[in-house]
Amino acid sequence: MKPPSAPVRILAVAGVLALGLVGLVVREGRARAEGQEVRLAMTGYDPRSLLSGHFVQFQLRQDLPPAAPCPGQSEAGASVEDGWVALRADGARHVAAGAASTREAALRLAPVAVRGVLTCTPGLAPQRPGDDDRPLEVQTLLLDLGIDRIHLDQAQAEVMERQLRRFDPDAVVEADALVSVGRDGKARLVGVVVGGKRTDLDWW
Repeated sequence: MKPPSAPVRILAVAGVLALGLVGLVVREGRARAEGQEVRLAMTGYDPRSLLSGHFVQFQLRQDLPPAAPCPGQSEAGASVEDGWVALRADGARHVAAGAASTREAALRLAPVAVRGVLTCTPGLAPQRPGDDDRPLEVQTLLLDLGIDRIHLDQAQAEVMERQLRRFDPDAVVEADALVSVGRDGKARLVGVVVGGKRTDLDWW
């Protein structure tokens, strides 16, 4: 039997790869839909236009009240793959309650456990118009869940860029990331809320 020609073999390989990609997208979409949605404070922006499309880069961060102590942080060298962060509800948002080396330990701290790294850094409380006192020292929790950007079409990216342009690392947080925490503990971005408007990722 004559072996298939090179173009046929190339098409066959491309078909297998395409089916694998579709399967991955379907599995990720199902995991995202079945996960528990949490709302996390975010700030910062870095809108760009690259070959991969438009995206807005962000940082998950939570400013603690003045004089409030930091919860337990991740161990040195911890990664998103092997570290865990405990989350608890605080109004409409979820906030970090501490970090742990195992899922079971994280669930003893709060009801939601997600793979990630939690660090605490010193900073200053943002000044508001009319404040006369010197800014107070505060602690800021930085949360790394392996997600830090949202991909959008050009029109959406430009609108969000204008909304986020006024943000800076010392500003009051006015935006949230919507994150699905799957059964596997992995965080998957669902969408964002900026200026009270929710934008969902619906192109998976």
